[in-house]
Amino acid sequence: MVVFLILLWLSPVDAQPLGKVVVVSINRTSLFQAAADKSMAPWFARGSVGLLNISTAARPLPAHLYVTMGAGSRAVGADSARLAFTADERHNGTVAREAFLRRTAVTPEGKILHLGMPEINRLNQALRHPVQPGLLGDMLRLNGRVAAVIGNADGLLVSREAVTFLADGSGQVPLGDVSRQMLKRDNAFPFGWRTDRERVWSFFREVFEEADVVLVEWGDFSRLDEYRPSMAPAPALAREQEIFQDLSWFLERVFAQLSPADVLLLVSPVSPAGERGRFGYMVAIGEPFPPGTLLYSGTTRRLGLVAITDLAPTILAQQGLIRPMAMLGMPISAGGSGDPSALLEMQTEIGRIFQLRVPLLRGYVFLQIVIVLGALINLFARLVSFSWFEPLLLALLTVPPLLLILPLQLLSPEAGFVLASFTVVITVALLQKLVKGQLFQFALVGLFTSALIVADLLRGAELMKVSVLGYDPVSGARYYGLGNEYMGVLVGSSVLGFAAIITLWPRFKRLLLVLTGVYFLGGVLLIVAPGGGANFGGMVTALTAYLVTLVLLGQIRSSWFSVAVVLLLLIAISVSALFINLRLPQTEQSHLGRTVTLFQQAGWQVLQDVVSRKAEMNSRLFRYSLWSRAFLVFLVMLAVLFYRPRGILQDMQRQFPQLSAGFWGIIVGSAAAFLFNDSGVVAAATTLLYAGVPIILLAGRNVGQMPVNRQNQQ
Repeated sequence: MVVFLILLWLSPVDAQPLGKVVVVSINRTSLFQAAADKSMAPWFARGSVGLLNISTAARPLPAHLYVTMGAGSRAVGADSARLAFTADERHNGTVAREAFLRRTAVTPEGKILHLGMPEINRLNQALRHPVQPGLLGDMLRLNGRVAAVIGNADGLLVSREAVTFLADGSGQVPLGDVSRQMLKRDNAFPFGWRTDRERVWSFFREVFEEADVVLVEWGDFSRLDEYRPSMAPAPALAREQEIFQDLSWFLERVFAQLSPADVLLLVSPVSPAGERGRFGYMVAIGEPFPPGTLLYSGTTRRLGLVAITDLAPTILAQQGLIRPMAMLGMPISAGGSGDPSALLEMQTEIGRIFQLRVPLLRGYVFLQIVIVLGALINLFARLVSFSWFEPLLLALLTVPPLLLILPLQLLSPEAGFVLASFTVVITVALLQKLVKGQLFQFALVGLFTSALIVADLLRGAELMKVSVLGYDPVSGARYYGLGNEYMGVLVGSSVLGFAAIITLWPRFKRLLLVLTGVYFLGGVLLIVAPGGGANFGGMVTALTAYLVTLVLLGQIRSSWFSVAVVLLLLIAISVSALFINLRLPQTEQSHLGRTVTLFQQAGWQVLQDVVSRKAEMNSRLFRYSLWSRAFLVFLVMLAVLFYRPRGILQDMQRQFPQLSAGFWGIIVGSAAAFLFNDSGVVAAATTLLYAGVPIILLAGRNVGQMPVNRQNQQ
């Protein structure tokens, strides 16, 4: 068997031929607009299609988008990002090559020179994540590849931001022409200019033999979108159809020039102004991208969705070059089956969730604050019977699992809001009617919520992808694994559920402790696994909460030995997570593996940037997010109950020691969530929810059972 494996390992394989890449930018067109055009529809059928996340380090504007595309990492641009010229062009009375030399002190050698690159480089140095403008151009130049850019989006002003996609770090592109020589006069077109398709095609043929990567900017779409508010609908539609016809004419000729190893990419990072699109789109045509398939990448791990940061790694992969770690994007692949109609449906569903996300979550967090504070005040003021608050508090615990299973992505935001509210009311009513006793309710809600999230993670997080409390593909904060919102819910609900079960059946405590420990260990491994939760901060949170809970439930006395065992367990799981991540291909590594690889290459500065970025994000969220208010309300509630009514928490500890152990585990885990996660305040709030609500419920029940004379003494 060993000999066989060695022979298999050493057997020759066919080398994949390196192919050229032609990128055609059709900026400011929408997926619906392009796919519905009869000239363009055949091009969508020839290759793979996908939505483009267009997040940058600033706003999704061309000045930032093209710099991000060239860096392979979220970057910022500037107004000067439009200032690219053919070397002999004049800018403000000065020849471009002279202005370039004056600004950069670099001898100009490229046919295209970008005058804004010094400013762009300076702005991106302030970002707290790896980003290097012009990195794609640098990698092509250093490895002997030749890039070319043709065309522009000039309107009233020079508009050549697309050059930053292929320009190197100094701002040079070896070949191309971005001057107005690529345009011709046509008074029927916006600003009187129109792309000269014959001249662009002629120039393309000249550079194609020498160039390895060619970018063609079909700027008529940008000019039309800018000018459309001044046009009547009929001529605007007529010009749009003419532009698509010109583009299709050009693509037919380009496609005929391509070899089987070459790839053609149609890319539109920004939708028209009136569309308010939250995604761009792209079409990839070539051997690696079979017709009728969907695009995906290691960045998103979701069929039909890629990020603009993935374009540069894809071009490098097509050229047989290794992706530098400063590029946070991943090469794009094709899989599954789908067409533009499937993408439009996906875009619609994501849009519905995006529109519902803010009002629904704000309402939910606001109700957390109002209900918990109201219940706390009522403990002292006795305005109404505490039984009025019980269904409201119980409802707060049922919202996260319901938001995971309700198909809100299929409904309008208004209908989704009504359905979510109605389902919560019905669920609480059934829970109170069918499940008697608060401990049984805690156990059922906790275990059901935890099991639901675990099952979803094992199935590839299909429910989390379309949950209001799940990912946000629009912002691109997370596309896969376990997000911080549900990470906190998973940790808090699992601890609450098992602590309540052990409280209910203390006779089986030893067996239940073993089952709890096994479940907790499996949960930790699932949370940190690259193919599962892929959340290292979540692993630290879960491990902290679970260990504290088990130590208190098992009544393990604190000693140097027990502390050493806990620390060794923490280190062992962390090192295992690191080892597994580093052994995986880059496309399958989680953020942890990529951070460690970056650390190996760039040193301690990477870790400093990570810590600074996390601290900055938590600080911003703490100031502006409603989740921070909910987190503070729970802390205030715990602080008040610690002192008043006197002895209420001590009574709870004596009455429910196992449940109290779970509360302490959740509280400590919430603190770990705040310290070790990007959106720490969000994770801390969702974790603490499963201690705060049960504590106030039990406190209300206990205060209601106090003798009158003891209540008066308080």
